[in-house]
Amino acid sequence: MEELIVSTREMSRRFTKLLRLVVEEGAEVTITSRGRPVAILCPYEQYRKIMRKRALERLMELADKHLKGLTLEETYYSSREDLEGRGGDG
Repeated sequence: MEELIVSTREMSRRFTKLLRLVVEEGAEVTITSRGRPVAILCPYEQYRKIMRKRALERLMELADKHLKGLTLEETYYSSREDLEGRGGDG
């Protein structure tokens, strides 16, 4: 799998070509701003695998809390606090 690093300006100019590389060849594009990575453009299936892994890790954390003696209600409220502390819904 090819990995490319492009600036935001270059990404704007070459978006269609870079997207084609991602879709057809599985390339991964790191987009930089002022020399710092700010985003990744990757194949959708790769993204989905990452999100499934992340969801499984969250479930394992919740299961671990529950197995440590927390009730389901305590686990729920603890997970809500974690989510609110991250500023999102998951």
